[in-house]
Amino acid sequence: MTVLNAIVDTDVFSRVYVLPRGTEPRASTWTDELADRRVIISFQTRAEILSGARQSKWGAPRVTRLQEILARTPTIYSDSEVVDAYAVLSAECRAAGHALHEKIHTADRWIAACAIAKGLELFSGDAIFEGVPNLNVHS
Repeated sequence: MTVLNAIVDTDVFSRVYVLPRGTEPRASTWTDELADRRVIISFQTRAEILSGARQSKWGAPRVTRLQEILARTPTIYSDSEVVDAYAVLSAECRAAGHALHEKIHTADRWIAACAIAKGLELFSGDAIFEGVPNLNVHS
Protein backbone atom coordinates (compact mmCIF):
# COMPACT_ATOMS: atom_id res chain seq x y z
CA MET A 1 0.00 0.00 0.00
CA THR A 2 1.35 3.40 -1.00
CA VAL A 3 1.33 6.08 1.67
CA LEU A 4 0.59 9.54 0.33
CA ASN A 5 2.49 12.51 1.66
CA ALA A 6 0.78 15.80 2.41
CA ILE A 7 2.06 19.09 3.68
CA VAL A 8 -0.16 20.88 6.18
CA ASP A 9 -0.10 24.58 6.87
CA THR A 10 0.33 26.04 10.33
CA ASP A 11 -3.39 26.35 11.02
CA VAL A 12 -4.15 22.72 10.17
CA PHE A 13 -1.09 21.41 12.04
CA SER A 14 -1.84 23.38 15.17
CA ARG A 15 -5.55 22.52 15.18
CA VAL A 16 -5.09 18.81 14.52
CA TYR A 17 -1.86 17.97 16.36
CA VAL A 18 -1.14 20.70 18.92
CA LEU A 19 -4.26 22.45 20.25
CA PRO A 20 -7.40 20.88 21.69
CA ARG A 21 -9.67 19.75 18.87
CA GLY A 22 -12.68 21.62 20.23
CA THR A 23 -11.21 24.95 19.15
CA GLU A 24 -11.75 24.39 15.40
CA PRO A 25 -14.85 22.77 13.90
CA ARG A 26 -12.89 21.53 10.85
CA ALA A 27 -10.29 19.69 12.96
CA SER A 28 -12.15 16.37 12.95
CA THR A 29 -12.58 16.55 9.16
CA TRP A 30 -8.89 17.31 8.70
CA THR A 31 -7.99 14.46 11.07
CA ASP A 32 -10.07 12.03 9.01
CA GLU A 33 -8.68 13.27 5.68
CA LEU A 34 -5.09 13.03 6.90
CA ALA A 35 -5.46 9.61 8.56
CA ASP A 36 -3.90 7.68 5.65
CA ARG A 37 -1.26 10.26 4.82
CA ARG A 38 2.23 11.00 6.02
CA VAL A 39 1.95 14.55 7.36
CA ILE A 40 4.84 16.89 6.64
CA ILE A 41 5.32 20.52 7.63
CA SER A 42 7.45 23.30 6.22
CA PHE A 43 10.24 24.99 8.15
CA GLN A 44 7.96 28.04 8.24
CA THR A 45 5.23 26.12 10.07
CA ARG A 46 7.77 24.75 12.54
CA ALA A 47 8.97 28.29 13.25
CA GLU A 48 5.44 29.68 13.60
CA ILE A 49 4.40 26.89 15.99
CA LEU A 50 7.46 27.40 18.21
CA SER A 51 7.08 31.18 18.10
CA GLY A 52 3.40 30.93 19.03
CA ALA A 53 4.23 28.80 22.06
CA ARG A 54 6.84 31.33 23.23
CA GLN A 55 4.55 34.30 22.65
CA SER A 56 1.80 32.55 24.62
CA LYS A 57 4.30 31.84 27.40
CA TRP A 58 3.62 28.11 27.48
CA GLY A 59 5.00 26.29 30.49
CA ALA A 60 7.75 23.70 30.36
CA PRO A 61 5.48 20.61 30.26
CA ARG A 62 3.46 21.96 27.35
CA VAL A 63 6.60 23.04 25.44
CA THR A 64 8.12 19.59 26.00
CA ARG A 65 4.97 17.98 24.57
CA LEU A 66 5.14 20.33 21.58
CA GLN A 67 8.80 19.51 20.99
CA GLU A 68 7.95 15.79 21.05
CA ILE A 69 5.24 16.33 18.44
CA LEU A 70 7.62 18.34 16.24
CA ALA A 71 10.38 15.74 16.62
CA ARG A 72 8.04 13.14 15.09
CA THR A 73 6.99 15.41 12.23
CA PRO A 74 9.04 15.42 9.00
CA THR A 75 9.95 18.95 7.97
CA ILE A 76 10.81 20.43 4.60
CA TYR A 77 13.69 22.86 4.98
CA SER A 78 14.75 25.55 2.58
CA ASP A 79 16.91 24.21 -0.22
CA SER A 80 17.59 25.43 -3.75
CA GLU A 81 14.43 23.74 -5.02
CA VAL A 82 12.27 25.50 -2.40
CA VAL A 83 13.97 28.87 -2.96
CA ASP A 84 13.46 28.57 -6.74
CA ALA A 85 9.79 27.65 -6.21
CA TYR A 86 9.41 30.65 -3.90
CA ALA A 87 10.91 33.02 -6.47
CA VAL A 88 8.70 31.70 -9.29
CA LEU A 89 5.62 31.70 -7.05
CA SER A 90 6.22 35.29 -5.94
CA ALA A 91 6.61 36.50 -9.52
CA GLU A 92 3.60 34.55 -10.80
CA CYS A 93 1.33 35.74 -7.99
CA ARG A 94 2.38 39.35 -8.52
CA ALA A 95 1.81 39.07 -12.29
CA ALA A 96 -1.60 37.48 -11.75
CA GLY A 97 -2.62 40.00 -9.10
CA HIS A 98 -3.01 37.22 -6.53
CA ALA A 99 -2.82 38.49 -2.95
CA LEU A 100 -0.30 35.80 -1.95
CA HIS A 101 2.44 38.05 -3.38
CA GLU A 102 1.79 40.70 -0.70
CA LYS A 103 4.30 41.14 2.12
CA ILE A 104 1.77 40.10 4.78
CA HIS A 105 1.66 36.63 3.18
CA THR A 106 5.41 35.97 3.13
CA ALA A 107 5.05 33.04 5.54
CA ASP A 108 2.23 31.55 3.46
CA ARG A 109 4.39 31.87 0.31
CA TRP A 110 7.15 29.82 1.96
CA ILE A 111 4.65 27.10 2.92
CA ALA A 112 3.22 27.06 -0.62
CA ALA A 113 6.73 27.03 -2.12
CA CYS A 114 7.61 23.96 -0.04
CA ALA A 115 4.50 22.16 -1.31
CA ILE A 116 5.15 23.16 -4.93
CA ALA A 117 8.86 22.29 -4.81
CA LYS A 118 8.22 18.84 -3.42
CA GLY A 119 5.07 18.13 -5.45
CA LEU A 120 2.85 17.75 -2.39
CA GLU A 121 -0.79 18.51 -1.82
CA LEU A 122 -1.22 21.32 0.72
CA PHE A 123 -3.92 20.97 3.37
CA SER A 124 -5.12 24.37 4.52
CA GLY A 125 -8.18 26.14 5.80
CA ASP A 126 -6.85 29.48 4.56
CA ALA A 127 -8.53 30.96 1.49
CA ILE A 128 -5.31 32.78 0.49
CA PHE A 129 -4.11 29.56 -1.19
CA GLU A 130 -7.07 29.33 -3.56
CA GLY A 131 -6.12 29.96 -7.16
CA VAL A 132 -2.37 29.93 -6.52
CA PRO A 133 -0.49 28.89 -9.68
CA ASN A 134 0.93 25.33 -9.59
CA LEU A 135 -0.32 24.67 -6.06
CA ASN A 136 -2.42 21.58 -5.36
CA VAL A 137 -4.43 22.72 -2.35
CA HIS A 138 -6.94 20.75 -0.31
CA SER A 139 -9.10 23.20 1.59
